[in-house]
Amino acid sequence: MLKNLLAWGAGLLLSASIITGCGSAPTSGEKSPASPNGEEKSAYVVTDIQGREVRFEKVPKSAAVIGHGGLKIYTYVCGDNGLIGVEDIEKRGRTVTGQSFHYAYPNIRNLDTVGKGGPEIVPDHEQLAYKKPEVIFAAYQSKDEMDTLQAKLNIPVVGLLSGSKDNIFNEEVYQTFAIVGKTMNRTERAEEIIRFLKETQNDLQKRAGGAISGPRVYMGGCSFRGEQGILSTKEHVDLLDTVKVNNVMNDLTKEKGMILDKEKLLEIDPELILLDLSGKKRILGELEKDPRFFDSLTAFQQGETYAIMPYFTYGMNFDTALLDMYYIGKLTHPDGFTDIDIEAKAKEIYTLFVGKNVYDELRQVYPEAFKKFQRK
Repeated sequence: MLKNLLAWGAGLLLSASIITGCGSAPTSGEKSPASPNGEEKSAYVVTDIQGREVRFEKVPKSAAVIGHGGLKIYTYVCGDNGLIGVEDIEKRGRTVTGQSFHYAYPNIRNLDTVGKGGPEIVPDHEQLAYKKPEVIFAAYQSKDEMDTLQAKLNIPVVGLLSGSKDNIFNEEVYQTFAIVGKTMNRTERAEEIIRFLKETQNDLQKRAGGAISGPRVYMGGCSFRGEQGILSTKEHVDLLDTVKVNNVMNDLTKEKGMILDKEKLLEIDPELILLDLSGKKRILGELEKDPRFFDSLTAFQQGETYAIMPYFTYGMNFDTALLDMYYIGKLTHPDGFTDIDIEAKAKEIYTLFVGKNVYDELRQVYPEAFKKFQRK
């Protein structure tokens, strides 16, 4: 009898540990992180993306975030818990509508502003000093900039991201998630995201096959310092390379992003065009102004023009980028993606990253996504 009771109790403890494990996506209003045993973590050091060693006496209970993509990384790991300051650009326009975390954590738009944001990252020193977050996360800031900010405010500054903004699968991205996880004592959650990214990359590559193949593809409407039209494009980006897309730009330029001439696009004349809906308004305006140009492209003539969700909105939208890749794979390597249902995949991805399936909310803003591009 006693033996059975002990076994039953052990089973309950095991079930509870699975249900309440640190790896699950954070929910809004969750208490500030503590160590796994429920006690406050003792002093520790975090090495940030620039190799700076930042010391903490305890786990921060409040945070502010500045720089391209920094807030996204933070919310993927911590939700909106502890967040007390964000940049102004993160609270308005398509920067809100194009990012999944804003639908999962709408209160972010009501937080205090600690900087303007945008191409030039200029923190609001006065507001940061007033709010006194226990840590400032800064993306795409130099070592000197972070050292200066930390010395002036006497607040720990932790650097995130520093390389190409188009990377999805690389060590710097994984390291950035790990840095936030260690700083906020959500290491298991950060590891869950890193593991999911690596497993998804492996799945996409296996489905696409070993070599670049399929139709000649051009991606237009790519975001670059704001909204752009059809002539804004990119070469050798993870979004396309992972699923072995025959990107017509790969052999033409070494630049990660560029604006083509109309004549060059007509000369290339791709068989299939992907349109990033971050440039939807600009593209529709161009189409209305110069329909003959669009009609001269084979992909438009043959109905081989498709729309994808904005994968880059003030930094990489990692969740949406993964979903885009599954859709692109269905278009360019259909045999390997026949079993993929985009809505089911969206539920899996968004729930993993932001703790909620926000696909319907995003589709309300971008109803053209994952369809043939239609003229209005």
